[in-house]
Amino acid sequence: MINMIKNVFCLIGLFLFYNNIIAQDVIDKVDLFICTEGDHGQLDPSATVPWGMIKVGPDTDPGNQSGYNYSATKLKGFSHNRIGGVGCRGAGGNLRVLPGIGMHTKESYSFDKSKEKASPAYYSTVFSNNIKVELTATNNTAFHRYTFPASDSAFLSFNLTSSFATFINVSKTMISKQDFAVSVSAKNVCDVGRYETHFYVRCSKEPFHKIDSSGSVVFYFSTVKDEIVDLTVTTSTISQQDAKQEWEFTAKDLKFNDALKQGQKQWSDVLSRIEVEGKEEYEILFYTHLYHTLLNPVRSENRNKEFKGTNGQLYTSQGYVHFNSWSMWDNFRNKFSLYSLIFPEISTDICHSLVDLYKFGKPFWSGYLEPVPTVRTEHSIVTLLDFYRRGINDFNAELVYNSMCSEITNISENSPDKKLEISYDYWALSEFARLLNKPEDQIFFHDKAMEYKNTWKKVFLTMDEKSDIMHAKGLYEGTVWQYRWHVQFDIEGLVNLFGSKDNYTNQLEYFFDKHLYNHGNQPDIHVPFMFNYSAKPWLTQKWVNKILTKDMYQYYGTHHKWDKPYYGRIYKSEPAGYIPEMDDDEGTMSSWFVLSSMGLYPVEVGKPVFQLTSPIFDKVVMHVGNGKTFEIITKNFDDEIFYIKDININGSNINRLVINQKEITNGGKLIIELSDIPNRNLGQNK
Repeated sequence: MINMIKNVFCLIGLFLFYNNIIAQDVIDKVDLFICTEGDHGQLDPSATVPWGMIKVGPDTDPGNQSGYNYSATKLKGFSHNRIGGVGCRGAGGNLRVLPGIGMHTKESYSFDKSKEKASPAYYSTVFSNNIKVELTATNNTAFHRYTFPASDSAFLSFNLTSSFATFINVSKTMISKQDFAVSVSAKNVCDVGRYETHFYVRCSKEPFHKIDSSGSVVFYFSTVKDEIVDLTVTTSTISQQDAKQEWEFTAKDLKFNDALKQGQKQWSDVLSRIEVEGKEEYEILFYTHLYHTLLNPVRSENRNKEFKGTNGQLYTSQGYVHFNSWSMWDNFRNKFSLYSLIFPEISTDICHSLVDLYKFGKPFWSGYLEPVPTVRTEHSIVTLLDFYRRGINDFNAELVYNSMCSEITNISENSPDKKLEISYDYWALSEFARLLNKPEDQIFFHDKAMEYKNTWKKVFLTMDEKSDIMHAKGLYEGTVWQYRWHVQFDIEGLVNLFGSKDNYTNQLEYFFDKHLYNHGNQPDIHVPFMFNYSAKPWLTQKWVNKILTKDMYQYYGTHHKWDKPYYGRIYKSEPAGYIPEMDDDEGTMSSWFVLSSMGLYPVEVGKPVFQLTSPIFDKVVMHVGNGKTFEIITKNFDDEIFYIKDININGSNINRLVINQKEITNGGKLIIELSDIPNRNLGQNK
């Protein structure tokens, strides 16, 4: 019996050891420097936890929209919040801390690029004056660890007015020699609206001198060789007092290494929800981009489950975690459909938070009383419908139905692209009306959605010399060619507008063959999968594989068509990880890679299905909740073997290129056999 017990404990130990190795392997496959070079993603290697409100990281000189540029060799310091890859000048960058020696006279200092390190929940570098910097974080607190050389004039400088977007105001409260609190307000992305956030700062070492001016605070110390000075910065959406209380309850007794271990475990837990096996480069790209999808929105409540609404009032969440910081115009296209598969519990919290937006005053873009840096919130109706249809329906749609109806009447439709955009919202609202048994509303909103056809016939049916001009006819960040496919809610109707499926197919082929497709921005990123609805569905497999793995031409930035095209990979495992001007937009472009590389994509957001294509991994295992897994096995994959020969789900062959959400979340196995020639019969029985 004793030997049996020993064997059991031995097996348990081996199991825990094995799982710890797998978790660490997942972290090791995340390269935080991918997409941090210049305008090739606009991301950063900040230390944070999944959906963390604190994103403490380096602000380089020069920087980019999230503060960091990989090619820079100087640092302005380390700020505590940011949004990744959202264009304009970004938002956040508040309360920047800069360590130094001597008089604080410079705005930036050189650092040793060869000693810079970053991994999930950790960032480290060494300045040219041998000050070592290490950063980690919990959801609300940044942990700084500075290792100083011997000095009579070591310092920590706090820039209270630092901000990526326009700075508005700061107020501070000096508490003692070692701590203080500040409240900062600044503009949001593209200088739309504003936010206010609060910080409590605590230093482990009492300074011998402190400079307190209107825009900065400087602590001076005497240090011995390799002396460590710890700093904690706790944030709150509510008040300075609440930030201090958060520190007392959640961070006061937490050491740097313990916070780091907690953060690493959190990342291990969420990243290992999907296991992939295949080419090492593709695994690195997969886990890095999966990481990027889990940075926003952020958990924006305190330990008492209190949060501030966009109306500035204080509320208490009832049984869910409150989220904030949105980029819905981008994210509605794919990210939250991915969440519904592998993060059902987070998806439920996000739904409740979106409902809160409607209850407490939802702005179209950013409001003027935002609690954290944010972007924009349109297409929340489509997102809520998509969650609802995919089984994330533990929220009261009836409660916010009237607010959604009111919102849609205030959305502009004075340009062709806006007409297509609002038609998607009208369609989603008509579906909510049907689900809530409101037949008259359902008919009314459905008819409003179908009005897109009049605009489409007038603007998008016949192509001319102006159809390839960015912003032509008042379009936002795209061409007529790129926007004409943005009718995902009525693809059958769209095909009919072309006159025949053959003409639809020919036009789609022309779009790609003539390099009119733009993967650097969002309006047409679903279009490679639109071949699944054509007479040549195998071309989805060709073009998605090309975007994922091969060199190709791209002619477009965000606002202009380039005189000289880019030719190369779109997704690369290097700091210039995207094509020029390609923003990640809070994980939208990363979500495209994650989903497409698994062979899935939610073209018809609002309907509980994914389009199928050929994966680039030999094996994918998704942990979809309730102890269930869904496996995707790819046979014969090679970079040059990407056409689907045969599809088998749970032992049965199928002749379709679409899979239902429940087929995945119920658990099972999808086997996709590939060939170097297309199966021209597959997917033709729609």
